[in-house]
Amino acid sequence: MSAIVVKETGNTVTVTEVVGTTLVANQKDTTVTVTGIIGGVNLDKNYVYTQTVPSATWVITHNLEKYCSVSVVDSADNLVYGEVVYNSVNQVTLTFAGAFSGKAFFN
Repeated sequence: MSAIVVKETGNTVTVTEVVGTTLVANQKDTTVTVTGIIGGVNLDKNYVYTQTVPSATWVITHNLEKYCSVSVVDSADNLVYGEVVYNSVNQVTLTFAGAFSGKAFFN
């Protein structure tokens, strides 16, 4: 597991997990969980879409409020290239040469 280490004179705090707006940190033998908005921490949003029915066109609403980078894999986890059209900051249309099922990763 990757971690963020924050050091102050005499103190070391290790952030071991950030899930949504919850941060889990450890300092020596104490675990602290902070919930709510974490000021100064940029929590980048991402989304994973699963296309279960083979199709050559995928219309995906991700609701991330940004123009995402998109990576696509087929059901065997092979990287697939296609056309990406940004319909809005929350939706894309992916078009491929042939129909297949797989996953699209949005960051």
